[in-house]
Amino acid sequence: MPESPESIIDKANSPEQAFSYIRRRGRFTAAQSRAYASLLERYRILPQDLQQRAGPVGMEIGFGMGAELLDWASQQSSWYLCGVELYQPGIGAMLTRLHSRQLTNVGLIDQPAQQVLAALPEHGLDEVRIFFPDPWPKKRHFKRRLIQPEFLAQLHRVTKPGAFVRLATDWAPYGEWMVEQFSTVEGFKLIDDRVRRADEQTAATRGTTKFEARGERLGHAIRDLLYESQHAAK
Repeated sequence: MPESPESIIDKANSPEQAFSYIRRRGRFTAAQSRAYASLLERYRILPQDLQQRAGPVGMEIGFGMGAELLDWASQQSSWYLCGVELYQPGIGAMLTRLHSRQLTNVGLIDQPAQQVLAALPEHGLDEVRIFFPDPWPKKRHFKRRLIQPEFLAQLHRVTKPGAFVRLATDWAPYGEWMVEQFSTVEGFKLIDDRVRRADEQTAATRGTTKFEARGERLGHAIRDLLYESQHAAK
């Protein structure tokens, strides 16, 4: 039986202890390094800053190099979008593109997603996107996977009734893992579940990410999941 998000959160000793994450440094290009040093403070926000935003608020967790988040921001200029990422060269690349396009409806948070959600108020997000998170394929690393009951309980707490949660992966076992984890938490309804071959067109709801393109080159099928956050009337 699915468990209530409140019960799952109560059982966790603390949001920080319930999850495992790695802050990846990687190698900067010269442009990424300059952008990271000179632009981060301009675009960096804190989780609590989202409370002050009027209009719809969306979040992409793990935006990578930022291509999908930029497209989202350009297509829905009335939304304020928050990108959450730890990969510093990816943040540098995103900052370069943000500055070039002069987009003002995007803020970045360079903190672990679990801590970000724990710091957010209830029912503040209209949509959350999680595309191609690290699958951590080895069994001993499953605890590092982002999609866990504790994470989903916090995700449910911070999403509005009717908010969409979009996910994608090119790692078939992780796709099954995602569906299984969502089934353990009350309050999420599966709206769409699509699997496409590498040679088929990307889902119309998003562009093609760097990690998706790599999966396609390897011949991996792509799985897109769409959930709706549902809340009982109080």
